[in-house]
Amino acid sequence: MRIRKKKDSIKANFEKFLKDYNCTYTVNQEENGATYFNFEFQAGHFVAAIRQQDDCVDVTFPSITTVPVSQLPLVRSKCNEHNNSNILFKFTYSLDHEDSQVSVHLSFFNNTFDANTMLSELKAAFHFQRHWIRDYDEAVSISKDYEDIDMESELYKHHREMFLLRRLELSHQMGANVTSISAGTGSLSLWQLLETINPLLECQLLFMTVNTVSGQQRIEDETSIRNYDLRHALVQGTGKEARLARDYALIDLHYKQGRDEKPMMATISITAEGEDDRSIYSRVTVTIQPRNASRQNSLSNEGRQPHSVSLLIALDRNDDKKRQQEFEYMWSDAQLKAHNGEKDSLTEDQLLLGQVRVADVAYNMYWGIQAFNSGRYYEAILYLENVYNSYRCDFFEMGPEGKRMFLETAYKLGFCYNELGLYKQAFYYLDLTSNDGNIRHTMEMVNTMANGKDVRLFSYTEAVMDEVKRNFSEDEEMPDSIRDFINFLRRRRGYAYINFNQLDKAEKIFTQMLGEEDNADYAIRELAYIKDLRQRNEDVDASTREEKSNHDDGSQPIKPPF
Repeated sequence: MRIRKKKDSIKANFEKFLKDYNCTYTVNQEENGATYFNFEFQAGHFVAAIRQQDDCVDVTFPSITTVPVSQLPLVRSKCNEHNNSNILFKFTYSLDHEDSQVSVHLSFFNNTFDANTMLSELKAAFHFQRHWIRDYDEAVSISKDYEDIDMESELYKHHREMFLLRRLELSHQMGANVTSISAGTGSLSLWQLLETINPLLECQLLFMTVNTVSGQQRIEDETSIRNYDLRHALVQGTGKEARLARDYALIDLHYKQGRDEKPMMATISITAEGEDDRSIYSRVTVTIQPRNASRQNSLSNEGRQPHSVSLLIALDRNDDKKRQQEFEYMWSDAQLKAHNGEKDSLTEDQLLLGQVRVADVAYNMYWGIQAFNSGRYYEAILYLENVYNSYRCDFFEMGPEGKRMFLETAYKLGFCYNELGLYKQAFYYLDLTSNDGNIRHTMEMVNTMANGKDVRLFSYTEAVMDEVKRNFSEDEEMPDSIRDFINFLRRRRGYAYINFNQLDKAEKIFTQMLGEEDNADYAIRELAYIKDLRQRNEDVDASTREEKSNHDDGSQPIKPPF
């Protein structure tokens, strides 16, 4: 049984704490029995409340910062974001309508009052105040072009995209890539998927078996195999009547590539991932068998390596009519605002959509952007490649806005292919955007070359860093966003040096990063990996020397009995 401390005892201990640390304070007594302390601690103003029914001290930092009320959506977003990641401190805000400002507050509880804990929490409050303000200032900088629209929504999209860009900085210990694709109402054919993740242009289809809880189905007709609908593999019915009919399906696709190749098999597993009022979700995992070894396909060839990708697909219960109505409304709204000179009220996505004049192309642009923003990368490719192909021959006839729309489409396609791990296809699109001055585009190009083990990465990143240095004099303070970008390039170069077995060069880069707050954690992981690689190489060399020594003594290696 816990014995509740008396309020008077807590009050006395708290007053002693304030005196011990030379804090100036005043005491106010409320009618409901609560006692409020207004006190100064290290030049910061705080309010502490001790209520009659509680045995704790409720401390508030009333104003860690104030911002214009026009930035309320951004304040709300930042408070929610920090509250989700901080257990001890909570961020709230209040409106001052007279001054048109938003005040941001920080608060915490000191349970069963303890002086040492109170001291550490008050000091931590200043740390989290600085952290919140720094994060918020960066968000304002990102959102400066969206003053008349919903900054919270735009900032979310930007942060999500930047998160995905940085997520591709995978340390070497991390596992395989898992990617999401879309909900939709149309069919998603098996061949369409295979052509995207691993083109089988000269493939001879033999047969396919579909294994479910109901039994096995064998399909030998080539057209039926190509058109097999993955969306309906586990689902029966359409629209509002669609329902899950089974929990899994396992497909074995047997095929041949080339005249001399032995039959090969691709395995496609489909499992149920739940449903909601709008969609029924399934996960599709495709594993392509390594090709047989030959003079044209040596053991070191990429074709000898297994290829696997996992995607989330969904069957949308809404009909195509509603999708068409949504597109028509958004397209018309974007065009009308652009025509009336209201471009400042348009989002980046609406600006792109407003540049498209042909209805069919605009439809693909709209739904491609929606899929891209939702992480539905495979579906985004299906839409956005239609946009790209429709405009590429008109590139030299476009004005500046049209070219910007075209290059942003190419960037999004490269981004999607990169997420699928298809680096050659990603490079095809990103190469168009790599020198347009957009940091996001450059980062994605670097990610593609680093993860695709492209030797051009080193000359490319060196040229980019030299250009940045030319734009900033030695005594000029570099913006945080540019400094983060340079750190990103350094990390990617170190990562690539490891892939090319240049361990000394990689070690030098990551050792320099150990004393840098933004890079230390990543550097520690990569240095540990370098150490592990060197140990493996030493073990292999020792084993080779031992085997050679055994053969040099005149003995013959034992031959296997086959």
